[in-house]
Amino acid sequence: MNQSEITKVSKMYPKAFKELNTNLIDKYFTKEAIKTGFMYDYESRKWLDLSTVGVDEIKQWVLSYNKEGIMPESEIDVEILDIQNKIAVVKIDMYWTKNRKGCDYLFLIKENDYWYIDKILWQSIL
Repeated sequence: MNQSEITKVSKMYPKAFKELNTNLIDKYFTKEAIKTGFMYDYESRKWLDLSTVGVDEIKQWVLSYNKEGIMPESEIDVEILDIQNKIAVVKIDMYWTKNRKGCDYLFLIKENDYWYIDKILWQSIL
């Protein structure tokens, strides 16, 4: 199993947001990819409603999220939790904004000898 390829593909997810680059989504995500999770509103001190978006909405988010340069230069902690022949699960911990971490679980699939991100389950870290 190629752990370095899985790690590389997994890092393309935050890189797309940092660089506002939807081409990375087109290349490393499946056409049916979804992102589901919970954001914490630090000002009101409460969780926002569950959000689920498809690949088109992910690309819209990529184009706007880091426009103001809110993503700091920080290490992306990638932990491969499981690899099978056709699926893998990866955990990413990183700073999405200054002093605000997120935890993302990526579910990857392997098609035609390439790994693709198919699902993301995420939440803010308090």
